[in-house]
Amino acid sequence: METNLTLADTEDFYAQLRDLEARHEEYQIDTGIMEVKNLPLQLLHHIGLSKEEIAHKQHKVVEESDFMLDFVEPMITRISEMIGFYQPARNYEFSVESEDFDTIKIHGRPQPVLAASSR
Repeated sequence: METNLTLADTEDFYAQLRDLEARHEEYQIDTGIMEVKNLPLQLLHHIGLSKEEIAHKQHKVVEESDFMLDFVEPMITRISEMIGFYQPARNYEFSVESEDFDTIKIHGRPQPVLAASSR
């Protein structure tokens, strides 16, 4: 059963994501965000997708300076990861849906478990 979530850039929201992932449940996040530059860095790090990848799905470009995209945001992400603030999803795959090329929806589902080869 898929759980529908609405994006809230709070620690409770990310705790709920980690809880769903621990139970290996599918979920869909309706971000309510139209421009990829407004997506929270923590969400992008969690799902492992870049702003450019999501903008490509929307047939748009990221309207943000190259300095921010190439230097500042990766540095913030790296530091937040080192101190344990950002935690990526483990064994999950994500897809981005942009039906009207504006609204961004993210679908997360557990990766299929590979069967151990018998010897």
